Amino acid sequence: MTNYSLGIEDFDKFYDLYLYSFNRKDSEQKRNALLTRYKHSLVYGIMNGNKLGSGLLSIPFTVNFHGVTYHMNGVGDVMSAPEFAGQGGAGKLINTAMEDMYNNNVTLSYLAPFSFKFYRQFGYEHVFDHVIMGIPSNEWTHIKPPKSGHVERVSLSEVPVSARKLYNNHNSLGGVIRDDWWWDHMAYKHSDWFAALYYEDDDSLSGYLFYSKEGPILKIHEWLTKDPDSYRALANFITKHQSTFEQFVYESDDSEVKSDLLDEPKIADVRTVPYMSARIVNLKSFVMKYPFIKYNLDPIVIDVKDSLKWNNGRWKLSISKGKVKFEKTQDSCNIQISIETLTKAMFGTRQLDSLAHYGAVQGDAMSIDSLSHALVVEKPQLRDYF
Repeated sequence: MTNYSLGIEDFDKFYDLYLYSFNRKDSEQKRNALLTRYKHSLVYGIMNGNKLGSGLLSIPFTVNFHGVTYHMNGVGDVMSAPEFAGQGGAGKLINTAMEDMYNNNVTLSYLAPFSFKFYRQFGYEHVFDHVIMGIPSNEWTHIKPPKSGHVERVSLSEVPVSARKLYNNHNSLGGVIRDDWWWDHMAYKHSDWFAALYYEDDDSLSGYLFYSKEGPILKIHEWLTKDPDSYRALANFITKHQSTFEQFVYESDDSEVKSDLLDEPKIADVRTVPYMSARIVNLKSFVMKYPFIKYNLDPIVIDVKDSLKWNNGRWKLSISKGKVKFEKTQDSCNIQISIETLTKAMFGTRQLDSLAHYGAVQGDAMSIDSLSHALVVEKPQLRDYF
């Protein structure tokens, strides 16, 4: 097997291709931010003469999926030089990265696709959405702050450890469990962002929001509250900016539209945007730890179509008193499905019976319905980008 691994000595070549491929201007901040990701990643590349022709990062993370922890590698900075494009370089690197993930007991992979269609050929499927809501600042709903507690404003680099803990305590729908290095990377990369922190009277942190000032727009990037007081305090904090900004824009990882909470829902410009894709790298590992919502499930044989040989084929799934069995079989199948569609269903992005209605799943209706009602129903959420 060809070795496409790159080392720290190859960073300058990787950085040069990064600047050219993404049309970025060189800066100390960009260089240092990429170097941090580079040092924490498995790095892949194909040389084209004395230059790097294609490259990508495979960044090890863990994610919390309904209380289950999975190893996940985030694939990022996938790039090819224009003179090397069309030669399959990126595809070779993605397939090599996935094989290494499997050998390293990594169950899942996420990435931000430039084209969902392109990455579907490698088994990645769109599962995460964001909702972007824009509101004229003078139309922002007035909410009275709580009589207790207080708000502090700091830079992102000054966000306390308690905010990191608060995030992890409220991250359970497939989001990244952020290590300290990733928090530090976020703060460095977004050095122009601010954080508003709500403390209760006992000085315990119960809410925060991360935001930036972009001309006439105040943009909210992350907003986490654990109770009504923390929500009201931070909503009121935004109100205090009405004379400074023309518009408030909030990009939420929660795909549920909440314009009904506004005084006048019609004044909000709301759109749902596709965000990132996921890939089941090790199907057996994913299923054996999966948080099924049924305690018992009669055996169902699922014929899974996947380019990864270890996932491809017929699998028999059953659950007895909460104990999951999932093994390869030669029995006749009840359901035929691609790995992409199965990923979407198991992540809760769209229910299996809905996917069957649109022709994405084949099989007998009873088996499809039974399996559909065993899978999680809450849509996944992902704040991070890589």
